[in-house]
Amino acid sequence: MTNYEYLKKIDFSTLDIIADGKSKTIYALDKKTAIMFYKPHLRSVTYNREGIIEGTDIYRMYATMFFLNLLEGKGIPTQRVNDKILDINGKFAILVKRCTPIPIEWIRRYYAAGSIVRLFPIFVKDGQKFDPPLNKYDAKIDVSLTGGTDDPTMNESYITGLHILTKDQFTEADRMLTKIGDILNEVYKNAGIKLVDLKMEFGLLNGKVVLIDELSQDCMRANDIATGETLTKDAYRQWKSPEKVLETYKLFLQRMCPDYKKLVLKL
Repeated sequence: MTNYEYLKKIDFSTLDIIADGKSKTIYALDKKTAIMFYKPHLRSVTYNREGIIEGTDIYRMYATMFFLNLLEGKGIPTQRVNDKILDINGKFAILVKRCTPIPIEWIRRYYAAGSIVRLFPIFVKDGQKFDPPLNKYDAKIDVSLTGGTDDPTMNESYITGLHILTKDQFTEADRMLTKIGDILNEVYKNAGIKLVDLKMEFGLLNGKVVLIDELSQDCMRANDIATGETLTKDAYRQWKSPEKVLETYKLFLQRMCPDYKKLVLKL
């Protein structure tokens, strides 16, 4: 028996929903904890593709738990409550601490790809290495509201001046963005993978910055060093078949964590 056995008896449809988006549903369990279920949804605004690929949600969840465990071991505070995915009557979920999300996507770029190439062609060439790597901050705003195809980019002055974060909180989040990116970059190199860029989200827990949401194949660009083949969401952006996208997500997971199935606790 575990401390989580009670979850098997819960009718989640009766719980308050904290967030219900295209990729996740988060239910409140109590004032301090919530439970997060993933959805197999993929979207690329830039490449005008959106759809459902069954199984990608599970591989994303495995990858996220692997990375959260890795980062906790390196001193990075995260939203996760424990170090296992919970199998609740056949449905996978992650138990998380309730935080106040910061409405910003935090991005670290090691090589030029995607929007930075399109937006700054006179400064950037596709595949260009950034030395030092670049940090970027995008407001989490539905792009349909702004009439564009990219989330609006912010800077420290905007983030602190609009009182989204204090200066100390911004400094800490930016430090964590750099540290997390560099930890993962080293892990990738050791696995024969090139990390191109990644994005993450932070929240506030009792005023302190913590890593939240997910770190998965959907949140980064990473390619096999030897072949250049994508191992992440670029497979979807490149209009590969659903079967190929699913295979790509699984291959990435196997490269990162060969014994990933051990990350699940069956209740």
